[in-house]
Order: sequence, then structure tokens, then C-alpha cells
Amino acid sequence: MDLMIHSKVIETVEGGVLMDVTAEDLHVKAYVVIAAADFTVVEKLIPTNVFESGVQVHVAGVDQSNDITEQVVQILENMQPDDVVAYLCDSALSYGETLAVLGIKH
Repeated sequence: MDLMIHSKVIETVEGGVLMDVTAEDLHVKAYVVIAAADFTVVEKLIPTNVFESGVQVHVAGVDQSNDITEQVVQILENMQPDDVVAYLCDSALSYGETLAVLGIKH
């Protein structure tokens, strides 16, 4: 799937940013942070009310071992509108590339 992705940073969070992401008709929230691929990071990062709201929360570890664009887009392809994703990037390089895939140029 070749998505046209546009994003806007909503706020900074520990280790990264929270963004509004639009990929064609899909509108989701994405946390992009430099952190270990660990669910305890997600529990600290995403507020409890998000989990309690009933939206699906997706988690993806992003690293240099595979194509970052593919890693990021593959998660988006499996999301529904208003879902939330946490991209846990293993390095500053994978963090920067993840932001670029999501339409943030820096």
C-alpha cells in the first residue's frame, strides 16, 4: 500500500512526540519515542484513559534491522480510525526515519 501520510506534532512526551497522523482516510494518534521495545514503556507513555476508551492500541518496535518505511506503514495498514500506535524506536536514527515516514521533516 502506497500511503500519502501527513502528520502534525501535538506535544512532546518523554523520549519523543505525540502526533496526529493522517494516511489517506485513516486518522490516528501516534507516539514516536526512542525507547526499548518493552510494554512497560507503553504503559508509562500512554495515559490510562486511552486504554479505557476502547480504542485499539498498537505497538511497534522500530529498528535498523529491516526497512523502517515498511515497519511503520505495516502497522498503519492494520489500524482503524482513531486507533493509537506507539512506535518504540531503538535509536535516534530509527526515530528520525520514523518521523520522516510519517511526514515530519526535520
